[in-house]
Amino acid sequence: MIELRSVLGKMAGHTRRKYAPPERLAWFCYRFAVAFKAGIPVADAVHLVAGDDEYFGKHLVRIGDDIHAGIPLHQALSNQGLFPPYLVSMIKVGETTGALDKVMESLAVYYEQKHSLRHEIKDALTYPLILISMVAAVVLVLTSKILPVFDDILAASGADMPVIARGLMNLGMFISSNIAWLAATPLVLGLIFWVWKSTPEGKETFARFQAETKILNGIFPKIYAARVSSVMWYALESGLDVGKALEMAAQVAGNGYVAKQLAWCRQKIEKGNDLAECFNSVNIFPSSFVNMVRVGHKTGELPSMARKMAAIYQDEVHRTLHGAVSRIEPVLVSALSVVIGVVLIAVVLPLISIMSSMG
Repeated sequence: MIELRSVLGKMAGHTRRKYAPPERLAWFCYRFAVAFKAGIPVADAVHLVAGDDEYFGKHLVRIGDDIHAGIPLHQALSNQGLFPPYLVSMIKVGETTGALDKVMESLAVYYEQKHSLRHEIKDALTYPLILISMVAAVVLVLTSKILPVFDDILAASGADMPVIARGLMNLGMFISSNIAWLAATPLVLGLIFWVWKSTPEGKETFARFQAETKILNGIFPKIYAARVSSVMWYALESGLDVGKALEMAAQVAGNGYVAKQLAWCRQKIEKGNDLAECFNSVNIFPSSFVNMVRVGHKTGELPSMARKMAAIYQDEVHRTLHGAVSRIEPVLVSALSVVIGVVLIAVVLPLISIMSSMG
């Protein structure tokens, strides 16, 4: 009971945390990228950006105070509770590698794409979901109120209700009489899932599922490949070794299981194992990613190859998500059309039977 209470408390604390929206983060990162490219020091850049920023202004003042106190930028941002962990981790990578301007620029593009995708999803779902809700209400009334009337009329005339119509009528009456339980069931299952996911075992199992799943054309492995490639690019170009690059990549991955596998790869590499073989052994990354790492490592061009891989997989992730979103509306409308067709048939058939019995 105590453990459940603590898990629920953590969940409540997590739901209260609200990060800045992607469009705000994109603009925030872009301005810092411009400032850092111009060679402006971090403290001066914070003061410059804070001057005309109504959304982040108060936070930037506190961030500036932290920086003057000797706190690194990534920690100062984390202290505000307004910036997502991925942004904070990437800025830490930028500070470590000296590529803060490049990191900020890539983050600006990342959050611009995230903002655009969020709007595409909203636009793709709004109309179909409204239509589905309206049709569901009409279908429920037809199957639970109208079809039983037809059934009584047919029974009085000695005729039988068509099979399709009877099946839909029974389903509609069941849903109508148990609608409270049916509505509560998904909520209860969702709560059980979140409680399980908040436990150490559930968190690790879910993280492993994300890392190894092939849903949406392997979208999660592509995300991790893009993140690892980006960090390797920044780290290797700044002169850091592969082990340090993997250590920083583990902090950016956003998945505990992937972070553990990257730590294992680092240990193997320090013992003299091949980098590509280590990536292949963890069974997370796409085969094309492993092959490109192998080529880059053998030719001594791993930094430039990592840069290319980062661009390729970031584009792959964006195109995969965009393609999935573009298919949402047609799929929902097609499914809705089938449901409407079946319901119309179920309503028309009893009418035909009634007319036949009257004739």
